[in-house]
Amino acid sequence: MSRRIPVWAITAAVLLALPAAPAQALPRGTHVQLFKHGLRQVVDMAWVPGTRKLFYDEKNTGRIRVIVHGRLLRRPCANLDVVNDGERGALGLALDPAYATNHYLYVYFTKRSPLENRVTRFIVRSNRCTHPHPLVTGIPTRAGYHNGGQLFFLGGKLFITVGENHNAGNAQSLHTRLGKVLRYNSDGTIPATNPVLGGRRTAIWSYGHRNGFGLTARPHSHQLFETENGPNCDDELNHIIKGRNYGWGNDYTCGTAGVGPNPTAPLKRWTPTIAPTDPWWYTGRVQRMRGSIYMGDYNTGTLRRITLNRTGTAVRSIKLIYHASGSIIDVTEGPGGWLYFSTPTAIYRIVL
Repeated sequence: MSRRIPVWAITAAVLLALPAAPAQALPRGTHVQLFKHGLRQVVDMAWVPGTRKLFYDEKNTGRIRVIVHGRLLRRPCANLDVVNDGERGALGLALDPAYATNHYLYVYFTKRSPLENRVTRFIVRSNRCTHPHPLVTGIPTRAGYHNGGQLFFLGGKLFITVGENHNAGNAQSLHTRLGKVLRYNSDGTIPATNPVLGGRRTAIWSYGHRNGFGLTARPHSHQLFETENGPNCDDELNHIIKGRNYGWGNDYTCGTAGVGPNPTAPLKRWTPTIAPTDPWWYTGRVQRMRGSIYMGDYNTGTLRRITLNRTGTAVRSIKLIYHASGSIIDVTEGPGGWLYFSTPTAIYRIVL
């Protein structure tokens, strides 16, 4: 199967080659407002609740940047020594649910030496990332592609997406963390409630994944959802359930539930592919936007509203609501209760 252009390898030539913009319709009474421009390689955003402070990571430089009251601070929170070829680099970040008291910031990145993907926890003081503490280490990165990198807290546990590192067989193997959604305690230990797979309890929460690019959850529930990039078919939105196999592996056939034991089909698949990125379940200020997942994509720069049934087991509707001038990489909720989304060089928000 052919490999698509790397999600983070954004060039003018690629943008010129994007498909024509699909029809779109913002929710009535709303409009898109530029929040910040002139940025570099925005990958993942995290707002500090109850404040106007935003952290984001720059994929290629390894810098963790800080925006306070709309002003980009000159001094980064951290400068990580990353390998940034292909889809490696600074890939994901998340705030601890108790950030207001412990000031913990978690970052997933490709470390130069030793060469590996890892999660490091920092304590943020005066907008500086201090006391680096490696929590999850030794995730192999032999290939520059399919490194995953999304971090998400649900039920006090840290979930991590890890790609299969360009080797489909890794996704079905229960002896590697590649091609998985992982679940850890916030201190990096393995929860006693993780599934027993392959005769032992590990960090693996679900397997059979090609390259998970995003995680979100229905508020006040344990319903977890993942976006995943396919090969030349079958980009996916998955409902992630403990111990399940999501079907990617050697000899995968497009349009099927997949390979391996009892594969679980996605809630939604996209063929032709769109390269879905990091989504968010919105509960903010704009009432008519609440109760849905908002997801961008790399290929067309389109923001989608995805509405599910109550149990999260089926998609009720998908609406295309906005087309950006470039790829949409991340979506989140922030100050004012607005929905924020990023392109590689700017952050926007949907406001009344």
